[in-house]
Amino acid sequence: MRTSTLTIIFLLLISTVLGQNNTEAPTDAPTEEPTEAEVLEINSGDTAWVLTSIALVMLMTPGIAFFYGGLVGRQNAINTLMLCLITMGIITIEWVLFGYSLAFADGTPGIGDLRWGGLKGVNGDPNPAYGATIPHICFAMFQMMFAIITPALICGSVVGRIKFQTWLIFIAIWHIVVYDVIAHMVWSTNGWLRGRGAIDFAGGTVVHISSGVSALAAAIVVGKRTGTGETKNPVILPWNVPFNILGAALLWFGWFGFNAGSALAANKQAGIAAANTTIAAASGFFFWSLIDRIIKKKFSAVGGAMGAVVGLVAITPAAGYIVPGFSILFGLFPVIVSYIAIELKEKFKFDDTLDAFNCHGLGGIVGAFMTGLFAAPEIGGAVGAFYGNPGILGEQMLAIVITIIMAGGETSIILLILKYIPFIGLRVSTEQELSGIDQEVHGDVVYGTKKPVDADTELDTVDLRS
Repeated sequence: MRTSTLTIIFLLLISTVLGQNNTEAPTDAPTEEPTEAEVLEINSGDTAWVLTSIALVMLMTPGIAFFYGGLVGRQNAINTLMLCLITMGIITIEWVLFGYSLAFADGTPGIGDLRWGGLKGVNGDPNPAYGATIPHICFAMFQMMFAIITPALICGSVVGRIKFQTWLIFIAIWHIVVYDVIAHMVWSTNGWLRGRGAIDFAGGTVVHISSGVSALAAAIVVGKRTGTGETKNPVILPWNVPFNILGAALLWFGWFGFNAGSALAANKQAGIAAANTTIAAASGFFFWSLIDRIIKKKFSAVGGAMGAVVGLVAITPAAGYIVPGFSILFGLFPVIVSYIAIELKEKFKFDDTLDAFNCHGLGGIVGAFMTGLFAAPEIGGAVGAFYGNPGILGEQMLAIVITIIMAGGETSIILLILKYIPFIGLRVSTEQELSGIDQEVHGDVVYGTKKPVDADTELDTVDLRS
């Protein structure tokens, strides 16, 4: 009897336990793993910093417009501003429709696919590959600002003579076949150059070498300004040096977002990138001014502004990788190279009007190579040649050479095709070039009046305010 009672009690306990287990987790119910978006958490501080950086980098496009616009003759000032600013319209549309996907979506090592076309699937959830603590859409918009400013840098080599409508067609094509491809190879998770070990923190190759070399190719294909000799280029008196200085200041200010924002978080790497950014800019400003004083016996304001921008260009690929003290050198050696190139450019048969190649192309090349020397593992994880990894210099040189070949070759092909298409062409008429493009093409002049300027009139003596 006792045994039967104990047996019944034991069976009842077992059935109760089994019943509870079946209620809590039925054996036929599938188990669900948490999604990536559920595992990742958005950090409000990181998101706030990236949103701020988006605004800072956006400001750089008006900055380059003022920087270039102050250096040209006043009859082409509005045209120069528009060549820069129009990229904010065209490239934004291209980036949303397919540019972002081509640059950053998985595809081949050379180009992305269209899974994110129209920003489909690019929403408020983080993407662990592109900012694990910020909304994916924030990363896409941050990168869009880089995409916008890059073609704007090219126009400095051809201002005052390229047709505006041709420029619109050119930058739309160029962005797809040059920028999106290089950005994918360098920055995408499955990009070919990134996979080989090339490093570019914020755009030394993607932005500056690509635009600088494209500017050189454009200057060669479009040709020299009217009135030039076999080698001598005309001297343009800057119509508004304060505009140029203002542009440099806006660029310096916005570059904090450009470089420090590329950390994609409000962390120590962002702080180091910010420090490197301003140190290199200050160094470039100082050393260019010093060289001017030694060689030309003057402290040029335009020269100092150029030096600051060269320092900013050079530090861009290295900002999040090097010990801050070394950033002084990024304002020294690239400035020396760019200064010599500008002084010697009269010996070459191309007319890079505002030295876009000498500033962005050469500054980017020297900066990308120096990044391979000084990258410190304790800063950004990358190991440079001075820290025991000389092999990285080969990968940096490969990235530089590939960017030069792609940007220079494809820019030349695009412009040559446009040159020989009827009703398109590359250059404005000789009359427009000599009298100025602003009033004829844009219907505007810098002082708000529309007094006609004769092509034979010396422009530096014409007061457009009257």
